[in-house]
Amino acid sequence: MELTYEQAIKELENIVSKLENSEVSLEESISLFEKGTELVKICNGKLNTAEQKFTQLLKEDNQE
Repeated sequence: MELTYEQAIKELENIVSKLENSEVSLEESISLFEKGTELVKICNGKLNTAEQKFTQLLKEDNQE
C-alpha cells in the first residue's frame, strides 16, 4: 500500500520524535534515519506531483 502524504509526514514526525528523545540504540537510530530519508523522498515526490498539477491547471485556466 502506498502511503499518502499525510501518512508519510506522520511517520516522519514519529521517527524524529524517537531520535530527538534518544529512546533508541545506535543501530535503531541508523535504521530510523534510513526510513526517514525514504519518507522524505515520498513526500517530495508527492509535493512535486501536486505542483505539476497546479501548474497545469493554471496554464489551462490562462488559455481559456
